[in-house]
Amino acid sequence: MRRSEPELFERAGQLEELLNRRRAGLGKNHVWLTRFNRPLRAAVPDGVDTLPFDEMGLRL
Repeated sequence: MRRSEPELFERAGQLEELLNRRRAGLGKNHVWLTRFNRPLRAAVPDGVDTLPFDEMGLRL
């Protein structure tokens, strides 16, 4: 989505940030919109064509 629909990807990142600001205010843990247990923008960095996998297909 970051490559094909960058505006939508940006909105998803903003939504994730808003959710986590509100959750922090309530004393709750952060949530992520990816399965990588980290923020969307960090999980899918700009300008990278692949997801964070090593040569064996395992998440780094």
